[in-house]
Amino acid sequence: MTIARALARRATEATPQQLVATGAAGGSWGVDPVDGDTGYKLAGSRGRQMPAWTLERARAGSVAAYRAKPMGRAIVDTYTSFCVGDRGVSYQVTNPQVRVVVEQFWTDPRNNLGGNQELQLRDQILQGATLLEMLEGAVSGVVRFAPMDVAAISRISWLSGNPLWPDKVWMRAGDGMDEKSYPVVAVDDLTGLRAGKAQLWQPWKTLTTDIHSMPFLTPILDWLDNYDTILSNLIDRTALARYFTWDVTITGDQRAVDAFVEARGGLHPPPSGSVEAHNENVKWEPKFAPSGAFEDAAAAGSALTLIAGGSGLAKHWLAEPEHTNRATGQTMAEPVRRRVAGVQKTWLGYQTELARFAVDRAVAAKRLPAMVEAADPKTGQRYQIPAAQCVTVTGPEIAAADSQITAQVLLNLATGLEKLVADGVMPKEAASVAARKAWEDFVGIPYTADLAGPDANPDDLATHIDDPKQRRLQPVGGGATA
Repeated sequence: MTIARALARRATEATPQQLVATGAAGGSWGVDPVDGDTGYKLAGSRGRQMPAWTLERARAGSVAAYRAKPMGRAIVDTYTSFCVGDRGVSYQVTNPQVRVVVEQFWTDPRNNLGGNQELQLRDQILQGATLLEMLEGAVSGVVRFAPMDVAAISRISWLSGNPLWPDKVWMRAGDGMDEKSYPVVAVDDLTGLRAGKAQLWQPWKTLTTDIHSMPFLTPILDWLDNYDTILSNLIDRTALARYFTWDVTITGDQRAVDAFVEARGGLHPPPSGSVEAHNENVKWEPKFAPSGAFEDAAAAGSALTLIAGGSGLAKHWLAEPEHTNRATGQTMAEPVRRRVAGVQKTWLGYQTELARFAVDRAVAAKRLPAMVEAADPKTGQRYQIPAAQCVTVTGPEIAAADSQITAQVLLNLATGLEKLVADGVMPKEAASVAARKAWEDFVGIPYTADLAGPDANPDDLATHIDDPKQRRLQPVGGGATA
């Protein structure tokens, strides 16, 4: 293979070591970590599983990156702050009976779900998964939970061999080979209620057949190390560059040099602030060591660009905001907000399932009826839905609404609708429906009759719009939103 072909291959393909370490080879390139045998595949394995040693190393590297690397902490804290910080995470319930159960579960001092959101999400980001042991009162159905170490998971079994249906989590019980199984929470096909002993959340699987989910920082761990190495080397050279030497040129032969050194009493540098007298036959020149700051700054910037892109954030969100103007920052913000919103959506979905599990166990304990009445906040229509479907967990908005853009959009829409109605193209009722839909899409709160009242107080409307409980529309079944 020529050098050109080798370089082209290296630029477009993963190395064999990467294929093995990530499990991407599916076993065909497998290497036994004990004796180095190649070309094997573990008995009973399927898909392209990440080797256990790679998974554990990624978890250890992620925790170390958060604890010891400024950029690692910045990435994780940015996600947790946007997803669950600011106004925090809250629940919405459309039935008063169900609300009592959810409030008891959410505010239970042992659970403290409102206060532990950042810690729990950070743990999931760093470890790649969350495992909670569900502690249920045998008679009352009251639910509490205890976090379990995902590193202690020895295996996960699937129901009917379907990788989308985790059945049991097997945990190592001690230093021996003993294992203890925990049924994973799922909806019982007979009762329609959630049941189980463990909540298993795995948001960052690569393939549907993967058994484990990888830590969020896995793709950028090596680059975080490289970034630290570049900056550390720069700092070391900067410190060395502060020391300089004197190059003294003496006209004459070696005897003249020796005589000059002897007359000075040695090769010591002149003290700071002193005067060194000499004739025209002696020339002093300071010599400095270059720090390479310009080259290292460019290299660090390139590494940071890759880190930011790999973590789903814009570079100026992490560092170097001086190189980004307002227009560029706003243009780059939308993809980042969508990525962060995707992480938030997944997390809020898990929290919703957690709250709905508590409701289902209350139903199983006969503290709640299986079907309850809920009301559509927009129309006031009432309907019967399963008790758990009344619950939705919401979080802070990822991007603050731009009032000027929103006002302009609504104004343009109103002008267009008015013209369509005047020309007889659209009936007035259809225009009213379109206007209400636009209000909900752009303002972000349900449209209610109170907003159209002629006596509505502007201050009351502003308070209503700013209420965090109104900021997100989520379906709770039956076509309603909460």
